[in-house]
Amino acid sequence: MLKNKVYSPMQGALGGFLGGPLASLYFIKQNYSALNNDEGMSKTLLLGGVVIFVLLVVLPFLPEKFPNMAIPIATIITTRLIIEKYQFSKEDILSNEELSFQSNWKVFWVSLLSLVILIMLFLSIMFLLDLLGIINFIY
Repeated sequence: MLKNKVYSPMQGALGGFLGGPLASLYFIKQNYSALNNDEGMSKTLLLGGVVIFVLLVVLPFLPEKFPNMAIPIATIITTRLIIEKYQFSKEDILSNEELSFQSNWKVFWVSLLSLVILIMLFLSIMFLLDLLGIINFIY
């Protein structure tokens, strides 16, 4: 019997910490995919995409004294709560014969790739804002 591989709340939270909101979006969406929940996938992509876009646009304008860990902590808490409340807990995965955990290595590599993509998006927005004369981005 083939098991659906899913991300536990802790894997999603850790991946979100390492790879940012883009990684969290991926983990939550993949869990909805494993549950065959198309509505959950659509809402996740829409809301997650909006949140990531807003973050990328707002980040350059945050004050210098803005707490460095505020966004990563918010990402960790939000990801964990969404997976636990709307998908499943670690205990649910362990007790369900149709579910198994994704590899922690996959969590790591997806998070790393998400971080690289997020950095590229952020730098693109920074260069665009500099080009438009909105900010002075130091090269």
